[in-house]
Amino acid sequence: MAVGAGSPPVLLRPMLRITDRIRTATRLAVVVLALLVPGALATGMYTVANTAEINFSTREREGSEVLRPALVALTDTVAGRTPDLAAVRAAADAHPDLGLSESAAAVPEVGANSLEERIATAGALAKLVTEISNESNLALDPDLDSFYVMHAQAVQLPVAMLTTLQTEVPVPADGSRLTAVANQAVLAGRLASSATIFRNDVATATANTEDTELAGLITEPVQALADRLDEMAGQLTATLAEPGPTDTGKVAEAATAAVIPLNDALNRLIDARITTHKVQGAVVLALSIGGFGLALWWAVAVLWRTNHDVRQTVDAVTAIAGADLSPRPLPEGRDEMGDIGRALIVARTRLADQEAALATAEVAREQQLRAGFQHQRQAEVQFRRRTQEIIDESTGVIAEELRQVTEKVGEVKGSSEVIDNRISVANLAAGAIVDEAREAEQVIASLEQSLRRAASMVNLVNGIAGQTRLLALNATIEAARAGDLGYGFTVVADEVKQLATNTAESTDQITQTIHDLERDTNAMSQTITAMIEGIGGVGDAATSLRDVAAEQATLMANLTAQMNATLGRVEEMANLASHLERREHDRIATAGQVTLRPAGRPAVEALLVNVSAGGLRCIAPDDQRFIEGAALDVDLRSGDTELTAQARVVNTAEHQNGQEVGLQFLVSDDGQARSLTAFADRLMEAANVG
Repeated sequence: MAVGAGSPPVLLRPMLRITDRIRTATRLAVVVLALLVPGALATGMYTVANTAEINFSTREREGSEVLRPALVALTDTVAGRTPDLAAVRAAADAHPDLGLSESAAAVPEVGANSLEERIATAGALAKLVTEISNESNLALDPDLDSFYVMHAQAVQLPVAMLTTLQTEVPVPADGSRLTAVANQAVLAGRLASSATIFRNDVATATANTEDTELAGLITEPVQALADRLDEMAGQLTATLAEPGPTDTGKVAEAATAAVIPLNDALNRLIDARITTHKVQGAVVLALSIGGFGLALWWAVAVLWRTNHDVRQTVDAVTAIAGADLSPRPLPEGRDEMGDIGRALIVARTRLADQEAALATAEVAREQQLRAGFQHQRQAEVQFRRRTQEIIDESTGVIAEELRQVTEKVGEVKGSSEVIDNRISVANLAAGAIVDEAREAEQVIASLEQSLRRAASMVNLVNGIAGQTRLLALNATIEAARAGDLGYGFTVVADEVKQLATNTAESTDQITQTIHDLERDTNAMSQTITAMIEGIGGVGDAATSLRDVAAEQATLMANLTAQMNATLGRVEEMANLASHLERREHDRIATAGQVTLRPAGRPAVEALLVNVSAGGLRCIAPDDQRFIEGAALDVDLRSGDTELTAQARVVNTAEHQNGQEVGLQFLVSDDGQARSLTAFADRLMEAANVG
């Protein structure tokens, strides 16, 4: 089914069935709620996600705080010092959410600080470090810089320390020497691998961080630790022939020196991340709250204004519908409601003006009816006499004008015959010109053939000149051979050569001249061809004009017949007085503009046809239609004189330029009647003078 121009889109119809049942303010409230709820949900989701990121990093920070004493205790154990396990347990107890208290309490003391006890304590501490990494999210760190700093201390440092401690284990007296060599080689490889990993971790962390102080904080101590590990690996590799325990003091001291900077760097990076998340969250939350506050403020203002303006508009429209045109408050803003309010003020003013105009028109109509009754009595006395005079005068004028038109038609017919004769002569002249042009075209063709023959003769002369130059050259050679006897012949040969050269130059000029003549001849041939075609077109046009002249002659004959018939009908009009329109006043045919101001519509500029003291006839634009019986105001102008009168549409007719409208003046008093009569008299005097 086709949808009208005012029909809503199909997709919107289900929703419109709902919105049409609620008021405008409620609709706006629903729209505001629909816009605010997703924004609030998005802000809440962002806040939850940002809080989760902060909690994640905070848990890492707590793990780092437990990791620090654990690593210090581990390096102290490897160095042979008594580890501070109490600090490790206190740090674990300080963060119960990590659940590390039992694991920290299970780390054994070193006791007599024997190698077996140190290995057991170091292994328990390394296990605790791994558990700290897992429980505090350190193993899941999302940033490259903090992840590799964490990896260096929480993953690689325990491995390096346990490997270092294992190098102190003596070779059993009854053990296989081959096994001892293999174990020492494996330990050397682990130490070298740890050194490489330490360097890679530092390089990766410093290359992927925005903290400009990170490299200065960890590079030197970690590089020193990696160097000590490489030295120990080299010692182990160098003593493979005699495997045995090594001194771990330098490695342990370097590890102790690296623990604090690595842990400080990790805490620094985690704290920076937490701060960034907090700042971002605070900014987003502040902007969201500010935006929601501003949107809510705006929404409340819009809701109040809309509800207020709609209520005022409905009250005003209801009052107008109830014929109450008293002033009422209306929206005055610059929005659509303000436009509606201003339009309602205009409508209310126009309705009030129309009511006043209707009341005035009613009074004027009553007065006009009384005046018309008096005028009718006077008009009946003069009606028949005036009607017959008008008919006689009009028919005589029309008959005379028709006779003049008939004479003009005869003259036009004679002119068409003259035109036909002239066209015939022009056609013969054009044919003669075409024949002459064709003969010229044949002459030009013959000239082209002559030019071609001349060109061949020039080519022949050119060849003779070339042979002459060759003979002159041969004669010069022979004269040279003859010596003094051939001197005279040499002079002759030179002259012959010069003559041949001049002949060749002349033939070149003749050839160029012939080429130019050929080009000009071709151009002339094309011009003559175009002229023949143009003259042919003239002949066709002359033939067309002859046909038109014949048609014009036929048309003039028909027109003459119709004019004769019309003249007969006009002469019969003398007895049609009973069918003529009654006129109370003389009408003056005039041209000009008249302004029609119908009630409730814009003013219309119409073309004035005639005017009298009782009315006028004008032609209104086709897009402005009038109906019989409608009342309106008329603005008349004649020179510097302007006059406004009330009138009524008495008849209408279709005109080629619009609608022809006949108006009768509604004279309200004798003063206005005298003004209209004086106005018509001035127009008549102007017409008589003209």
